[in-house]
Amino acid sequence: MGHPYHGQQGQLLSLEWLLAFASNPTMRPLLHITLVFLLGLATANAQSIRDHVRLKGNRTTTVTEAQATELTLTVTPVSVRPIQVWIRAAGTVDAARKTVTASLLANDGKRVRVGQRARVFSPESRSRMHQGNVSQVLSSNKDVTVKVTLMGQALDNSQHYIVEVVTEDGEHLSVPNEAIIDRGGQTLVYVQDAGGEYTPREIKTGVQGELFTQVIAGVNNGEHVVTIGSFFIDAEHKLKGS
Repeated sequence: MGHPYHGQQGQLLSLEWLLAFASNPTMRPLLHITLVFLLGLATANAQSIRDHVRLKGNRTTTVTEAQATELTLTVTPVSVRPIQVWIRAAGTVDAARKTVTASLLANDGKRVRVGQRARVFSPESRSRMHQGNVSQVLSSNKDVTVKVTLMGQALDNSQHYIVEVVTEDGEHLSVPNEAIIDRGGQTLVYVQDAGGEYTPREIKTGVQGELFTQVIAGVNNGEHVVTIGSFFIDAEHKLKGS
């Protein structure tokens, strides 16, 4: 049965061993060689770990037709689409229950324009949505005040509402948000190749919308990326690299 402080004693003995070698001039060359050897082992081990977790773009993952059906694996084309960015804020309704006023951060307020579509709902009853349009935008140094005029009267008893303004950021080459995987600082998608193979591709992203994200580099228009089932593909790919 080991002593409860066995590990600590082992560390102390190692330290004493090194000190003994260092104090003996004739043993110092051997100590130097030993330390260089240990440092080489540590460096090789660290390199092995880096090689294990680093993305290797030439490896592919194959999924059978049966697996694809079971997982409901879905691919979506990379294409140029309009990207919608929804701006959300808390607001209050007026006495007539027809206008909701909300305060936005200055950066969010830059996207909002009169006439944009909006919807509001009570935090207590999200299932009941009220449609409307932005009727006024007032900017100040710190924030932006937005008024949304509802198409009908808000019949809820609540005084406070969540406001969602739908803004358009133009058309961009994009992929669905579900296709994107964040892994250790890398932003990846899995691109479908011929023969049911899927290759990880690192991408550079731009504007992130409600449903789609702009892709600046990494994929081409017309390629297909995995959306539903991408995490399974990623897990399979990691296993093949282990």
